[in-house]
Amino acid sequence: MAALQEVRDGIKTTLENNISGLRVYDVVPDYALNFPVAIVLPVNINFNIAMQRGTDQYTFDILVAVERGNSRTAQDKLDQYITGQGSSSLRQAIFNNRTLGLDNTDATITGVSNYAADVNLNGIDAIGANVSLEVYTKGSS
Repeated sequence: MAALQEVRDGIKTTLENNISGLRVYDVVPDYALNFPVAIVLPVNINFNIAMQRGTDQYTFDILVAVERGNSRTAQDKLDQYITGQGSSSLRQAIFNNRTLGLDNTDATITGVSNYAADVNLNGIDAIGANVSLEVYTKGSS
């Protein structure tokens, strides 16, 4: 069984080790950011996927953002992170490392939402999108 903190750490480590230059935060930062960033945000936890807590499901949104500057350039850069494959793709990094370095864990990117050109992170204008991640891990009673 992996606890929430272990799953968040696993996501951070997996993305940082597999996507060059991406700064990953497993907690919401309250200080100046260096872009590009990915912020791991827990959305939902379900402890009742299987009988007697056989499986827990964690759902995350990973907010991926790049500094705005020129809109076209920023959107092109953001698109590299939210696409389905490639060296900067979050989906590809998770697909190739589904366990997140944890026992009894399986992770998968399920989609992208909230693509927005007007994201403000700690006073910096950015362009961002949410990448949805589902993580299944063995539960315990």
